[in-house]
Amino acid sequence: MQVYLAVLPLTATAVLADDASTPAPPTGNQQQLQQQQQQQQFYQPPDPELVKTHLQKLFDEQLDTDKDQYATAAELKAYLKKFHSRLIDDSIDKQWLYFDKDMEEKQPGVKVLKWDTYRKLSFPDKDLEEKGEDGATGRQMLERTERRWKLADADGDGALDKSEFKSFLHPEEDGRVRHVVVLEATEMMDSDKSGEVSFEEYMQHLRKVSGPEKDKDKDWSQAQQSHFSTYLDKDKDGALNADEMRDWVLPSHDREEGEAWRLISVGDINQDTKLTREELAAAPDYFMGILPHEFWQQQGYAGGVKHDEF
Repeated sequence: MQVYLAVLPLTATAVLADDASTPAPPTGNQQQLQQQQQQQQFYQPPDPELVKTHLQKLFDEQLDTDKDQYATAAELKAYLKKFHSRLIDDSIDKQWLYFDKDMEEKQPGVKVLKWDTYRKLSFPDKDLEEKGEDGATGRQMLERTERRWKLADADGDGALDKSEFKSFLHPEEDGRVRHVVVLEATEMMDSDKSGEVSFEEYMQHLRKVSGPEKDKDKDWSQAQQSHFSTYLDKDKDGALNADEMRDWVLPSHDREEGEAWRLISVGDINQDTKLTREELAAAPDYFMGILPHEFWQQQGYAGGVKHDEF
């Protein structure tokens, strides 16, 4: 039984784990990137034996840093922090490059992207002028995007340098603006505009973002309800208020440490709370998600592969 905790995609896919970190909703050209990611979900997986070989290489070169033949939670955590940072930096670099030709130089060697430029490229007028649900959704997204842009714009000049652009695309990484992630998540789920997310709204959203398991698993709904009432709805009033949404969307615990222990819990055959080279290779389908980006490029997946660990 898997309980859905992260449900609002940004640049990584939803997490099916005890880690409740929730990335922010997409803006503008991120939709195009998400379409590419969705297409990658149907890729032909690489040969398991090849994955095993590269997992063993990963263990030797990056996980077992003290060379004691084990990967501990601390070693996994350190690797995952670098791994996560690399994912974000790659995402920023690709999108910054996408807009490069339309940027202006604020000063020698420092380029900035103006809001008007980003808006015209990411939200064409013809899309915003559409009638019906598509047009309304586009206009709502534009409003949220502009709000997030202004928050990321630290000097208030209407343009973002690369550092500010990172805060715009990944506000969850910047303590100054990360609160907007909670606000956006609430707005997406709060269909009756009460300012809170009721259990019904919570379930409605999960049904939209979950896969076929919601129909195949007869206990799916009960598991989600149990998680909502046990862990999320702390005051037991049947809805998630601002504080409860923040605790869910931006949990205070260390996400990489939580993920490290999850990896161990799945692969630790002898239950000694650490992983061996053999244990890592014994579950290639599960652990291939932590293989570095270079592996997927070598296999011909130019855009990488979806990573479920974040």
